[in-house]
Amino acid sequence: MNCGTSLAKEYVCDKRIYGLSFLAPPYSLDVTMALLQSRFRTMTYRAIIQEAWHYTQTHKKVIYWYGFLPSIFTTTAGVIYMGYQFFAFRESEFFLNSPKSFLTQVLSFAYDFLSRHADSSILIITIAVILFAIYMLLPTLTQAAAIQVIARHRNGQEATIGDGFKHGIKSYLVLFEYHTAVKFFGVFTILFDAGFVLRHSLNLFLTLIPIFIILLILGFIMTLLFTYADLYIIIDDEGVMSSIAKSAKLVLIHWQRTVLITILMGIITLRIFLQIILLLLVPAAILLAAGYIATVTLHIIGVVIGSIIGLAALFFAAYLGAVIEIFAYGVYTYTFLDLTSEKEISAREKAV
Repeated sequence: MNCGTSLAKEYVCDKRIYGLSFLAPPYSLDVTMALLQSRFRTMTYRAIIQEAWHYTQTHKKVIYWYGFLPSIFTTTAGVIYMGYQFFAFRESEFFLNSPKSFLTQVLSFAYDFLSRHADSSILIITIAVILFAIYMLLPTLTQAAAIQVIARHRNGQEATIGDGFKHGIKSYLVLFEYHTAVKFFGVFTILFDAGFVLRHSLNLFLTLIPIFIILLILGFIMTLLFTYADLYIIIDDEGVMSSIAKSAKLVLIHWQRTVLITILMGIITLRIFLQIILLLLVPAAILLAAGYIATVTLHIIGVVIGSIIGLAALFFAAYLGAVIEIFAYGVYTYTFLDLTSEKEISAREKAV
């Protein structure tokens, strides 16, 4: 049978992956498609995850353009931020008890460096601003584009990388507004805020522990209720408040699918912890390699080799993060499409 290139036809060709052994050769392609649509409306959680993973493996361009490209910036920013947290705690009263905070030292170093290189300061600041703008804007655009392409492929539509950007940019501003609004209630934002308070005042941190715990619980609940808010914005062109309300309603209506929600949250948690481990390994690889080589050979050689190892680790971490990112998008998108396609039965309707 000629399977073609559409995603729907791939299911027919590789039906063993999805447990679709009931599709025997006597069925025509049209009948097979109808059976597949019926099957997918009642897909198990395992089948959704398998479908999303198969999509991730067979669509490398989606990974490169929508995952790897923004992941380079987010991973680099993560390395810098985690490095800052590490050295900030090292300089705090719990370890070195430095008279100046690490942030003060960084700002003083940046000011002195720009003062010594006044001719290049404008160029350096311009490049830094451009890179920061890309870091702030690009991940939101690629998320919108990726979900658009994944949803359209799942529904049998043809969609290229350019189509993804074209459709994704339509919901970009609303999605960026939503991300800005909920960022302050994120679990990791609260943890980093708690770390900031802890570094500067142990007594204040002990006093605020109940508040931080309450905020963490509320942050987790909000994250759970807003699970599908991004998808309502990207796929259904909803506004911020409307998407939040519909997402919370969808989660509450399908409370019996708690297992699915747990799996989805587990995927996100796994992705975050994996990225954290990789982010810690990147600067560690740079420092250890450069430090060791610098002690046994010329300093410049140690710096060069350490930089090469660090960049290799950075790109590896970015690619792995991109794969997990697209995989998570697929799981969420497929689940969202399945749940929203189910008709809510009114109490007035009679059972058939």
